[in-house]
Amino acid sequence: MTRFIAIKTEESTAVLTMNTPENRHNPEFLAEFNQHLDQIEADKNIKSVVLTSNSEKNWSLGIDLEWMANTSNTPETIAGFMSDVTALLKRIITFPMPIIAALNGHTFGNGAVLACACDFRLMKSDKGFFCFPEVDVMVPFLPSMFPIINKAIPQAFFNRLAMSGMRVGAQELLDNKVVEAIFADEAQLQAGALGFAQQFNKNRWIYAQNKTQMNKQIVLTMETEDPIFIDNISKLLWKNLQQK
Repeated sequence: MTRFIAIKTEESTAVLTMNTPENRHNPEFLAEFNQHLDQIEADKNIKSVVLTSNSEKNWSLGIDLEWMANTSNTPETIAGFMSDVTALLKRIITFPMPIIAALNGHTFGNGAVLACACDFRLMKSDKGFFCFPEVDVMVPFLPSMFPIINKAIPQAFFNRLAMSGMRVGAQELLDNKVVEAIFADEAQLQAGALGFAQQFNKNRWIYAQNKTQMNKQIVLTMETEDPIFIDNISKLLWKNLQQK
């Protein structure tokens, strides 16, 4: 299945390419992402993953708010979806190999959280902004998203982004050590991301152990704080969305 995400293998690296115009997250997107991760885990020759986009404009704009506002949804539907978002993020931060985000377009909202969940980020400098617009779209962060973001973004810098909803470009992300490197254009980014990913050729067991230990506080927050928050906030989100 490649409706939302295409998969190919380049030597020991799996390349996942999100292939819709905005790469928004809805239940079908999450299901397909997990299916591809299953396929990658089943192939013992794969040692790393690159996550990118074929859109000329966007890497990922986050939650599919149009889907979330569907009148057929219930608070339980929204709660289940938000739990599935958490489950995918948990899988990424404990996945038994490095996942490298090649940010080749706008990366907003839950798309930015997804990028932070990855182990490394690379970005092209000729197009694309990074942004947390939650303060403007009235969708709160889940409790576990804060430590996910903080593992990738310095606290003071994130505080400014979260409070303002401002957009920042590749150079500012590099200056704040959010991305490992920036590239002049698409071709250089994709080649750079693949070369970066292929340097990781270690045993999966050690990656799984180290990532699980490094991120154990995130996992604990997911298990102890997210469920109650999701249960409460899904009712409010549903009510607000139905009124629009």
